[in-house]
Amino acid sequence: MHLQLYRSFKIYLRCAQLLFVAPYNVGQKRFSLSYFKQARFLVTTCSLVWIGVCGYQAIVRFMQVPMPFFTGVLYVNEVVLCVLISIQSMGRSYSEAQRYKQFIDKILIVALALPYAAWTEILAYVRLKLLWVCAVFTGIYSIGLFFDFLHFGSIYATLFTFGAYMLPNILATMSLAQYCVGTVLIYQLQQKINHQLGMGTSSITLEKAKHLYLQLDNCVELITRSFEIIIVTNVFAGINVTSLQVLEIYQYLHAGESKAIFLTYNVLWISLQICMLLMILYPNDMIKREQTRFGTILFELSRQNEAEVQMTRLRLLSLDRKKIVSTACGVLRLELSSLSSIFVALLSFMIILIQFDSAKLNKHNGAVTAIDSLYNPKP
Repeated sequence: MHLQLYRSFKIYLRCAQLLFVAPYNVGQKRFSLSYFKQARFLVTTCSLVWIGVCGYQAIVRFMQVPMPFFTGVLYVNEVVLCVLISIQSMGRSYSEAQRYKQFIDKILIVALALPYAAWTEILAYVRLKLLWVCAVFTGIYSIGLFFDFLHFGSIYATLFTFGAYMLPNILATMSLAQYCVGTVLIYQLQQKINHQLGMGTSSITLEKAKHLYLQLDNCVELITRSFEIIIVTNVFAGINVTSLQVLEIYQYLHAGESKAIFLTYNVLWISLQICMLLMILYPNDMIKREQTRFGTILFELSRQNEAEVQMTRLRLLSLDRKKIVSTACGVLRLELSSLSSIFVALLSFMIILIQFDSAKLNKHNGAVTAIDSLYNPKP
């Protein structure tokens, strides 16, 4: 089962390891040839240097753009957060190897309790989800770069966008895709256990089901602790970026300039942030639903033979009441209801930005937005 698990995600895992967003020893029975290590080091070094140089240039240019202080802080924050997310994504490949191993070991303990056909079906489903995630984000990034070139009109501007903004988001996406795959895998295992318990034809007993659910609970804890810092950073960056993108759309519409390419470009960035947020929150909501279903099944099974399973029922119902509601760094509940809090924060940012923008401070060279001034600095 180890080999089957690794082979299902081999291509993605290799790419993630090459970009330093996954531990090198995951899925490797022995160390690969030295050229892969050298390529990994070279790609990582070049990426960090590229991101750092582009980020420094962006901050220097933003300092020269006349705009409200709060707006300037958000633009600088956007660049700083991109650099920080890049470092966090790559740093995880060193610090989280042990948690990766523990997570995989616990997942395989649960998988061994299921029929081989069910495990194969789960892997096929999760692999398909990963392919969809990769296809969607590849499409968004590709179209975004194309529109960036059409709007700003130069290869240099497109390379600058890729280094300062796009590449950090690609690294974050690859990291969060691992989180998404892990949580979807847990959800699928829960679903299979619930299905077999509900059918009543499985060899999984109530006590065994309790043990398996505790293993999956530990998996949720491990994967949350592993990704919580980058999740919180990425959510804050998403609020920051989305508020600025909406501000730029407002500025263009308020100025009476309807540049469809630039507006579509901003909508793509907003869509990217929404997709990354849903990739974090939605799988956790599915896990909660399956756990609620698990409690219902346990209650129904316990009623069928009250005398024999009285104590088992009490323990399992206690387990059911222990809802899995993960919290990242103690500040962000990983469930869909958190969208309302995020929306309130975004709305607050927008109100402040629009109020400051009403001062109508001049931009360099008559640019409508600060981002236009970034790509067209004052001579």
